[in-house]
Amino acid sequence: MGKKNYSVGESKKIVVVGSANIDLVASVNHLPVPGETVLGSSFNKIPGGKGANQAVAASKLGGEVSFVGCVGSDQEGEILRSSLEGANVDCEFLTSLPEIPTGTAMIGVDAEGNNSIIVNSGANGALAQEHIIAAKGILESAKVILMQLEIPTSCLETATEMANRITILNPAPVVDIPKGLLGKVDVLVPNQIELAHLSNKESFNNLDEIENAAKSLDIETVIVTLGSKGALLVSDSETELVSPPVVESVDTTGAGDAFCGSLADSLSRGLSFIESVEQSVAAGALSTTRRGAQISMPTRSEVDSVLR
Repeated sequence: MGKKNYSVGESKKIVVVGSANIDLVASVNHLPVPGETVLGSSFNKIPGGKGANQAVAASKLGGEVSFVGCVGSDQEGEILRSSLEGANVDCEFLTSLPEIPTGTAMIGVDAEGNNSIIVNSGANGALAQEHIIAAKGILESAKVILMQLEIPTSCLETATEMANRITILNPAPVVDIPKGLLGKVDVLVPNQIELAHLSNKESFNNLDEIENAAKSLDIETVIVTLGSKGALLVSDSETELVSPPVVESVDTTGAGDAFCGSLADSLSRGLSFIESVEQSVAAGALSTTRRGAQISMPTRSEVDSVLR
């Protein structure tokens, strides 16, 4: 893969190409096993979706963010648009589609803050290459393009072809990714489950195995998120484990999105990869101290305070 110009120029803009969902969140004592019914203690309907969450995360940290995606022409779509605009995310290229409902995610959160999620794509699945082409101007000028896999991969391939700076792919949820798309990505941010899928492994026993799997993907920079253990930065020049600050976690929903949004913001500001990962493990950890996804994303001052 050819090296891109990573120097900081006039453009500091982040473009997130991704999904927007309404999250239907139920709190439970424990997550159900197959065939089991459990009683919930509370229920909330809140803005979510990996793409929208990451856009809000980057914007709340001070990033200049545009969002490219689709919602339905329904009340849920309006809630999502309002949430994004309320977080200062530019929604010029957030398309409202008639006839197709806004995407939804059904989320169970247990007493320890662990979650289990089922996503119905809705309008996210209708995002098409024409929507990406319409955003060509902002994609070509972006310092960072941030993407996930809750939308058709053909849209991501089109977006990477327009990229002139850094492209980040968070390969979530686990789906098969075209080799052509992986070959165009500069930074891959999987968790251990996603890395195992991409490297044809069942699981990992230690950090060495994770590092070897990351290197086998032949991508310039791979950053593996490790939950409460932080993240492992693997590149040609360095391998570094970055531990998070100790926090009181109540809900892990959106923690990976907080990490990815922070990574995009940090790289757009010209920080090094190791500095960016340090910022991002702090952002991810802080997001677990509040319930919900977008509403739990930390601010720049909050991240700075735990890194001091």
